[in-house]
This record gives sequence, C-alpha cells and structure tokens, in this order.
Amino acid sequence: MKLIIIITVLAILLSVSSSFAALRPGDAAPTFSLRDSTDSDFYLSDLIGTKRKEQIRGVVLSFFASWCIPCRKELPLINSLADELKRKGLRVIIVGVKENFGSINALLADLKVDKLIALSDRDGNVSDLYQVRVLPVTFFIDGDGKIKHVLYGEIESAQTLRNRADDLVH
Repeated sequence: MKLIIIITVLAILLSVSSSFAALRPGDAAPTFSLRDSTDSDFYLSDLIGTKRKEQIRGVVLSFFASWCIPCRKELPLINSLADELKRKGLRVIIVGVKENFGSINALLADLKVDKLIALSDRDGNVSDLYQVRVLPVTFFIDGDGKIKHVLYGEIESAQTLRNRADDLVH
C-alpha cells in the first residue's frame, strides 16, 4: 500500500511540474507583438529568429503580474542585471499577464524598476501562446529563436539568472 501511495504522489508531481508550461528547451519560441509602455508596437521577431533586425544574442522573457508576490520580489533583481545583460547582447523583456499599463507602471514605479522592456498582455494571448500556467516564469531564448531554459517561480539569486543568461551567449 505504501508503495502505491509513493508511486501515485510521484506521478502527480511529475505531471504537475511538466504542466507549468508546455514549451520546453529546444522548442521554437513563439513570436508575438504587443504594445510597450511608450505605446509603440514591440515585435519579438525584431530580436530573435531569422527575421531579426538587431544582432541580439538572446532574450530573457519573464511573465509577471502585479498581484504576484514572487514576481514583486524578482523584478528588482532582474532590473539590477539589465545593463550587464545588455552589454552581453541580451535583451530583458517583462510581460504583464492580463495587466494594463496603469497597474504595470504603478508596480514598476513602486519597485523602482526602470531598465526593462515592459509589455502589456492585457488579453492574455501571449501568455496563452507560451502556455504559462504559473507566475513568474522566465524563458531564456537564444538569438536563433530557440528556448534554451525555462525557470518556474521566483528567480532568487543573481547568479541563477547570470548562469542561464550566459548559456545564451556561449
């Protein structure tokens, strides 16, 4: 009986962890366009893939929401590394899931986050495209448009972010 319970628990845990996001390392990152905080159109394809306009080595794409406590803890950390990552040829983009710019801008001002490209996924279409099931979730996308890593939950250390980002440039 004990063995059956252990196997059942393991099966549930494995199915839950794999359902956080169906996109996995090695998958092509879906391209999209959203409005940014300056009310301009932002196109991910300008940064990654065969149609990219800039010679970017990769993108750190993080999904968040203003009500998400781990997101609120993580955003200042990501912001603190934005310049360092940019020097390495990476762009950091944050996407407010089902958030308008009123709540996004209020959160970013409150947290003193000012170096990230902020986008509003007001209708949740892009988070659906990325099959986001938990927040925060961060995708590390190489310049060719392939997902290299996916981190679920709060990024708690600068070194964790650096290590995953460095994989995009090496």
